[in-house]
Amino acid sequence: MSDSKGGFNFGHVGGNVSIEAGGDIVGGDKTTTTTIITTGFKQEEDKQAFIQQVEELRKQLRQVKSEIEAADGIDEDEKDFIVMEVMQQVKALKVAKDEAGKLSAQQEPSQEKRDAIEAPLNAVDSLVSKVSKVFNKAADIGGKVKNIESLTKLVPILLSARHLFGLP
Repeated sequence: MSDSKGGFNFGHVGGNVSIEAGGDIVGGDKTTTTTIITTGFKQEEDKQAFIQQVEELRKQLRQVKSEIEAADGIDEDEKDFIVMEVMQQVKALKVAKDEAGKLSAQQEPSQEKRDAIEAPLNAVDSLVSKVSKVFNKAADIGGKVKNIESLTKLVPILLSARHLFGLP
């Protein structure tokens, strides 16, 4: 008896050998490879929904910018700084949207492309926190600051976009 692996080994056969199969006849181990996409888009529809949500995030950030500029009770220098950050994120989300548009569905993006999309999403999350702190600080000081309505709309859109791209 032989210990060799692979091929067919019939040993001593006293007649004809006939092999029938409903599928492949494989000598050795038959293996299949499954690629699991952890980030990127599972379907083209996910990609289109992501692009749409990123555009909605950009729209809401522009609204946040307008509400910050119109707010009373916030230091003008702080306003300028936050407005500048908001506009930087609007631009960064445009880059993310454009990068996402170039990706194929059902294909894991390169780390570079993933970073180009993930970084602006993370930055928006951080920005929401900063804007909230500035408005809370102004309210604590006694400023006549109303809550920014657009800010509350950002979080669900952001979470949905992250999910579509496969991010936690």
